[in-house]
Amino acid sequence: MSARGGLAIALLVLSGAVPVRAQVREGEPRGSGAQVPPAGDIVPPERVYALGLGVGSLRWDDKAPYADMPLVSLAIERKLWSFIRGRAGVGIGQTDLDVTAVAPGDTTLGETVDIDVYAVDLQVLMSADFGPFRSVGVVPYAVAGLGSVVTDPAHGDRELPTRSQSQATYGAGVLARVLDRWEARGEFTVAALRLADPVDGEELGTDTIHNLRWEGRLSWLF
Repeated sequence: MSARGGLAIALLVLSGAVPVRAQVREGEPRGSGAQVPPAGDIVPPERVYALGLGVGSLRWDDKAPYADMPLVSLAIERKLWSFIRGRAGVGIGQTDLDVTAVAPGDTTLGETVDIDVYAVDLQVLMSADFGPFRSVGVVPYAVAGLGSVVTDPAHGDRELPTRSQSQATYGAGVLARVLDRWEARGEFTVAALRLADPVDGEELGTDTIHNLRWEGRLSWLF
C-alpha cells in the first residue's frame, strides 16, 4: 500500500471516531456528560452556625424566694446533623430576693435585695425538619440539656453569698425561617434545679424546684 493510501485510511478512521468528551454512556441522554454548570446553578455552602439574640421571661417556682423576671439571652448553635443541633447560651436578668421569706428575724438586709441572675445552658435540639414542615418553613423541635443558674447580689452587697446551682432543662419550640439568613423562634423550657439557700452560704441545697422560661429569639445564620 502506498503512503498516500495509508494516510487516506487513517484520516477516514479519525473522522468517524467520536471524541472522548462527546461520548455518552449507554442509557444516558446526549449532553448529560460532565459539564461545567453555569454560574447561576452553583449550590452555595450550607450555613451550619446560628447566632441568636432573645428576650424572654423566667418564672420562679413558688418555693423560691425570688420574683419573676425578664431575661435577655445570647446563644450560638451549630448544626450537627440534618435534625440535630448543639447550642450554648447565656441568659441575663435581675430579680428581687424576698429576705423575709428566708430570714424572718434578720432586719439588717431589709425586706428585699436586688439579685443578678445568670442562666448558662448547654443543650441539644432535635427538630422535625422533614416533609411538610420543611416545605412550609416552620419546624417544631424538642430541646434538652444541662446548665447552671448563678445568683449574685447586685451593687456589691457582699453580706449575701453568690450561689451557683446546677440545672437540667427540657422543653419545646417552633422555628420559622425568615428570608435567606434569618430564623425566628418561640421556645418554652422547664428548668429543674436544687435551690441553694440564698442567705446561708454553708447550706448547699434545700428544695428541688422547677422554673418556667418563655423566650423569643431571632438568629442570624452563617
